[in-house]
Amino acid sequence: MRLRLHIHVRRPLQYLLSCLGLFAIAALAAACSADPAVKKQQYLVSGNRFFDEGNYSAAIIEYRNAVDLDARFGEARKKLALSYARTGDARGALDQYVRAADLLPEDVDVQVAAGTLLLAARKPEDAVARADAALKVQPDNVLAHVLRGNALAGLSSFDEALKSIDEAIRLDPKRGATYTSLGFLQLTQGQRELAESSFKRAVDLSPKEIGPRLALGNFYWAINRREAAEQSFLSALKIDPKNYEANRFMASFVFTTGRRAEAERYLQQIADSSVNPAGMLALVDYYLIMGRPKDAIAALEKMPNAGAIPGVSLRRAQAHAAAGDVAAARTLVEEMLKANANDAQAHLLKGQLLLLEGKDEDALAEFRVATAADPSLPDAQFATGRIYAARGDNMAAESAFREVLRLNPRAGNAQSELARLESIAGKPDDSIRTAEQATGNDPTNIVARLTLVRSLIASRDSTQLARAERELKKLEAEYPQMAAVHVQAGALALAKNDVATARTHFERAQALDPRSAEPLAGLIAVAFNRKDNAGAKALIEERLKEGSSADLQVLAARTYMVLKDPASAEKALRAAITEDPFHLQAYGMLGQLHLSQDKLDQALEEFDALASRQVKPVGPLTMSGVILQTQGKLDQAKRKYEDALGIDSRATIAANNLAWILAESGEDLDRALQLAQGATAIAPDAPELLDTLGWVYYKKDQPDLAIPIFRRSVAKAANNPNYQYHLGLALLKSGDNANGRAALERALSLGASEATATEIRRLLGPS
Repeated sequence: MRLRLHIHVRRPLQYLLSCLGLFAIAALAAACSADPAVKKQQYLVSGNRFFDEGNYSAAIIEYRNAVDLDARFGEARKKLALSYARTGDARGALDQYVRAADLLPEDVDVQVAAGTLLLAARKPEDAVARADAALKVQPDNVLAHVLRGNALAGLSSFDEALKSIDEAIRLDPKRGATYTSLGFLQLTQGQRELAESSFKRAVDLSPKEIGPRLALGNFYWAINRREAAEQSFLSALKIDPKNYEANRFMASFVFTTGRRAEAERYLQQIADSSVNPAGMLALVDYYLIMGRPKDAIAALEKMPNAGAIPGVSLRRAQAHAAAGDVAAARTLVEEMLKANANDAQAHLLKGQLLLLEGKDEDALAEFRVATAADPSLPDAQFATGRIYAARGDNMAAESAFREVLRLNPRAGNAQSELARLESIAGKPDDSIRTAEQATGNDPTNIVARLTLVRSLIASRDSTQLARAERELKKLEAEYPQMAAVHVQAGALALAKNDVATARTHFERAQALDPRSAEPLAGLIAVAFNRKDNAGAKALIEERLKEGSSADLQVLAARTYMVLKDPASAEKALRAAITEDPFHLQAYGMLGQLHLSQDKLDQALEEFDALASRQVKPVGPLTMSGVILQTQGKLDQAKRKYEDALGIDSRATIAANNLAWILAESGEDLDRALQLAQGATAIAPDAPELLDTLGWVYYKKDQPDLAIPIFRRSVAKAANNPNYQYHLGLALLKSGDNANGRAALERALSLGASEATATEIRRLLGPS
């Protein structure tokens, strides 16, 4: 049987009306979808759905679409902030929570969340303001009182902070977490026993909560009770073996206490069990630190929606660079910079890749861009410091490393570098103290441990040398094939005058690392110690036949200086500058060489060249000032000293010499006094600085103030005729003729200069 099709034909008018109805419905739908108020709500609903599914990256896209349509959409910003927090993007979370808090002043939870992140970002004043805003809406909000207390503690307003915490406890005496805040507050005031009691009270009140146990463990860790700290962290993991924070704490604990391999299991746990991408990124970071870039790449490839997660592209580039695939790393970096030209991390990595290619200047430019884009980026500051240190621009390097430590006080690598610079500057006590901090922060840091040994050796103190020997025995047992360990062992043996042992260690270091200049420098020192000048010369010249470098040429120059061969030393230094136009040490040595030969104009030229290449050229400016002062060009010398002091107000020599010039001319004795007092405050036992200060008082017609200072300079350098002369002048001016004449006669007997002797004889009169 065939089915018959019944076609219903509409009348024209009915058809037209029907179409108009459809068009009206379609137009209405289009109008609704185009309405921003409707569309933003659709984005919010869609974002909430993704959020509930744990797909935070997709949720972020939807919430961003909503706030792009309406920048004052507080609810969307609130959820966007929470999504950023779930992905580990603290900066994004902070920005959005603050904006949401501004738009939702009645939302207490948002105010507290914004304040908590502001406090974590070291903005305690802003955190107090958010706590106050929450308390204005809800005066009995416990979390707001706790936030206020923690923020006030950050401002060192401990009494007020305690009042806020006490109020939170009064409002809810059974809330354990409040006692952790009380414990931290007590700890900052040095009240360890009270703090421990508070942390334990928090655990007792909340036995099934993880936070108080982690706080107790962190307390024990802070006071170096490691076994108790580990037990607290493990007890938190017993409550929830998959807890993100507990595993992070445990991983950090075992890693920093020398059990690095154990950290992987805890990081793997949070990477497997957490929907938070930060868990996987933490594991990736671990692989990168441990030198396992292939594992890092494999972990990144497993991440869902990796392209939308902040930090993934950066780590992928870092992993490829570490694996030796610089081309792939460079491509990824350029893609990051194309997406965001101000990406500080991308500029940092680009600079590091340029360093691998030997393009130090281009790398430094990238590091500067990175620090300008994000001044709080310690790695960029550290990389900048390393370049400055390699150039010999030690003051600029020190400034960079101190900035790293301001941003991260536990940065062991920066502490190690700073300790090395302090050792070079002749500050062994400071160097040892800084190196101890570095090893304390990370006992496994081999660079820090070697720096500590180097600082102990540099002190030349017998007790410190014994300590250096103990440290080296441990290092030799752990790293028998490390050249740097043998170099320090050789340096220690040389300091103890055990030349044979020193030579053995330096030869072993050279065999392990034939390209390093340090073992060669040690062997040359051994040769000089044995008075084998020909052998020292042969060592450096044989190495230069194998290939030249700026560092080798500088070592050659040092060798020739000891051999009293200034012509060869100058040739080597000019070769070093040709090899590396930014090798500042070579410029400085060349200037010193010319100065020692009384080639003042050439020396001035070298120091001016050095100053033009340094970021903070205090030393070269001071040396130029000294040369100009020697040449009698006092106005030019004053400008050099002023420039040096403009960079560093603690530039002691510049301050002292400028004070002397001003005192001699009598043009600004108050300024001279200020400079001389500042210099002696920095180096109170330096006789030359004391002499300048006394001279300023003498010129100010204050001999009673000058005399005790001159006596101190004479006591420290009794055979200096100038100090005796100045003391004699001050005594005469004070009316003490007998002692004044005795001091002048002493100056004559010590060999005062011809001009000074003539003046002394005039003052003494006929014999």
